[in-house]
Amino acid sequence: MLSISTNWNSRRHETGEALLDEIAGFGLTTVELGYALTARQADGIRARFREGSVRVSSVHAFSACSIPGMTHATPEPYSLCLPPRSFRYPLGPLPAAIARAEEAVLEVGRLAASFEAKRVVLHAGRIPVHSEAVKIESLLRAGKRRTPAYEQALRKLLARRDRLAPPRLDALRASLDRLLPEYEHLGVTLCLENLPTGDGCPNEPEMLALLNEFDGAPLAAWHDLGHGQIRHEMGLIHHAGILKRLAGHIGGFHVHDVTPGFYDHHMPPGGLVDFRPFAPYVQSETPLVLEPAPGLEPEKLASGLDYLRHLWETSVPEKPPKEPR
Repeated sequence: MLSISTNWNSRRHETGEALLDEIAGFGLTTVELGYALTARQADGIRARFREGSVRVSSVHAFSACSIPGMTHATPEPYSLCLPPRSFRYPLGPLPAAIARAEEAVLEVGRLAASFEAKRVVLHAGRIPVHSEAVKIESLLRAGKRRTPAYEQALRKLLARRDRLAPPRLDALRASLDRLLPEYEHLGVTLCLENLPTGDGCPNEPEMLALLNEFDGAPLAAWHDLGHGQIRHEMGLIHHAGILKRLAGHIGGFHVHDVTPGFYDHHMPPGGLVDFRPFAPYVQSETPLVLEPAPGLEPEKLASGLDYLRHLWETSVPEKPPKEPR
């Protein structure tokens, strides 16, 4: 299922109708409701949805249309990776923050169900190793990927992350215990997205463990191809290898390319991502959501889309893995 995120053009239009008209010019009638969507735009998309002229593949948490009172667009105003107690806040306020985060995730699920979208895309949270993650990115972009300095910085990041992750993963598990029965009732799958940094949670081994633990529940991995490629270049994963391990548990993909300078949300060709293996998904119900940068020129989007359509039409089709619930 080929789709496109409304994040690409929602900042340039006041109404959902105008947003959809521009997207329709590329021959696309399926969209992901991006986190930059406003309530007014959502109303316009809903009107077109009721007419049957647009389909919603997925909803990206969080947006002003899903969280009352939100005044700016961000995918991470909340985290499900907050331990209820810590050495800094032994008695709170974290329990209240967790409750707010869970209610926000549930509200996005209700929004998705109202559009008959089967998937919510969520950044679950981060492990507090930000300074180490920034250093890794700086060394990578400076061309020092295979230097002793890079390897030392990577070991330091992973060691600190291993120390800090367990209570945050326990918090995520506890939230999933409470949320997934509600998502089951809504008929929506909660998809946890991979992030292009060393601090994102869950990482790939953690994601596989969660999928095993919550087997049969409406939980899936959301694989962002650009993010995955950056993590491959950082030495955190083998991109093709992790896709094989996640096969059958992927709720959808964000599709964009990565420049040789390791910047994402570009359109192909000319980047680092190999898009050929994803041809089978085009004819399935697994969303392939184009996620170009908001400032990307329409001409570049058109040429990148033409490239992908030609590539996927001419690739040898194989049966895609079984889709998650």
